[in-house]
Amino acid sequence: MEKLITSVILLVAAVLLVPGCFAEQPAGNASENSTAPVETVVQNITVAANETETTSADVVPAVNFTADVNTTNLTMKVNQTVLVSLKENPTTGFEWNATNSTGLEIVNSTHTTDNAPEGMVGVGGVHTWILKAVEAGNQTFDAVYKREWEPTTGKEDAYSLNVTVE
Repeated sequence: MEKLITSVILLVAAVLLVPGCFAEQPAGNASENSTAPVETVVQNITVAANETETTSADVVPAVNFTADVNTTNLTMKVNQTVLVSLKENPTTGFEWNATNSTGLEIVNSTHTTDNAPEGMVGVGGVHTWILKAVEAGNQTFDAVYKREWEPTTGKEDAYSLNVTVE
């Protein structure tokens, strides 16, 4: 009888463990799945005239600059736009809480989910904002990466873009 129970336990363990041994592993390393800001260095890049970002049926601004976590200072002219891109994973509750000065207008704010196998949950992505310079002077765009319902401690990831609008 003991041999029968031992055999059944081993059979159940094998059925439960073997599929995990052959499961497909996600591509890349753990840092690629991080919710940290985008790490690519892209500063003051002028986008070709034929490249535009559609924000609605009525507004199609040309993206004059691209900013990410490494871009902290930028000089723009009135009516120029900048595309700010930061990684986020709202499925965990963490999102960028963005604020801007009155001389910068948020024309568009969207989250794009990273490519993932069908049915995969908890997939992060990139939050992008298109900001338009509407008033000359020193302007700012700030974002704090946190859960909305948690108090701000000052230890959260943060991003600041200082813009001099001429």
